[in-house]
Amino acid sequence: NTLVAFSTPRFNKMNLLHRSTTDRSNPLKLVPPRHIMPLVAADDSWGNWSFLSSMAILAQVFGESTRVGRLLGPPVSAMALTFFFASTGVLSPGGTPAAKSLQLLSLQLATPMLLLGADLRDCVPRCGPLLKAFAWASIATIMACTVGWCACGKLLTKALGSDALIIAAALMAKNVGGGINYVAVCRCLSASPEAFAAGLCVDNIFALLYFPVTSALAKGLPDIIDDYTSHGLASPDQRIDQKNPPITIKQISIVIWLATTLIWLGERFGGVTGSLPLCTLLTVLLASLAPRKWIQPLRSASYMLGSCALYHFFATAGAPGLAVAESVRASLIPLGLFLTLLYGIHGVVLFLCYKVKGPKGGYSPQRLLVASSAAIGGPATAAALAQVSGWKSLMA
Repeated sequence: NTLVAFSTPRFNKMNLLHRSTTDRSNPLKLVPPRHIMPLVAADDSWGNWSFLSSMAILAQVFGESTRVGRLLGPPVSAMALTFFFASTGVLSPGGTPAAKSLQLLSLQLATPMLLLGADLRDCVPRCGPLLKAFAWASIATIMACTVGWCACGKLLTKALGSDALIIAAALMAKNVGGGINYVAVCRCLSASPEAFAAGLCVDNIFALLYFPVTSALAKGLPDIIDDYTSHGLASPDQRIDQKNPPITIKQISIVIWLATTLIWLGERFGGVTGSLPLCTLLTVLLASLAPRKWIQPLRSASYMLGSCALYHFFATAGAPGLAVAESVRASLIPLGLFLTLLYGIHGVVLFLCYKVKGPKGGYSPQRLLVASSAAIGGPATAAALAQVSGWKSLMA
């Protein structure tokens, strides 16, 4: 009896430990041990903000100095690092109020800060014939996403529920200008953190295949400097050699004031759902209509602050931990089919542009590849492709 009395509590304790570290529906699936307190408590706001900020810094180092990090890219590295620590008990799994508040703040600030450099007056003189190629790259993405939704919409809805159409729209926006569009659409349409992370993770898998292909296609193609004088554009060397002045405290202060004012106006007149689109519209109008001598000195500071806020946003995207992994696994096949159609049709449309119009119509392979890279990955990836390929005329 003594032995039984002694062993029963011990057996129950081991049973409790087993149940807390495994899922009874799937004994081989590990879940976070709920009986272990996280290193950073869920109600420790400053602790969570500090840790997430450190992930934003570490992601840039990891994404630039390691092979795996370069494949993932700094934004996905930030999300992956936070996911790892949230799943191993350092952060509270499932997300915290502090992470959600930082996510909202960083997104709201990143949008106007990054768009203060979007001066529409510079589009034609700076882009020249490349603007037509980018327009077709955008149309190709829209066509591809329309076909993809018609073919995979039911599968996506089964995997992501009410977030399916939101993620499909966000992926379409992302592939006509880069990650900030994806973030903005998900925020505006209130996508769940799990669906947000799932769409971003699967899209980055395809991006890992896309960018090496574009680099291979660009290899050996010469620079094009055929029509810059006829269009009255500055020479490539003149544009590239222009240096930005040093960033000052006054410029940073003005950028923060402009960003907060634009966010306030967006919420004041656009409400919860219309705040981000209205803020975006007001920012682009300000950047395009304000005197250049006043707005141009702010571009470097606004880009730096906006990029910093965007890295913090991606760091918070992995905060739910294993909940993100579950959403990625459930939606991998539907999102994979959708993105296969997106990337495939995008490439086919641009190839047809080259075959039908050709270089004489302004659709040279160099311009189409840079335009496609700008649509899929954003300005940074397009500039990187032009730089690696030696296309100085397409870099600025």
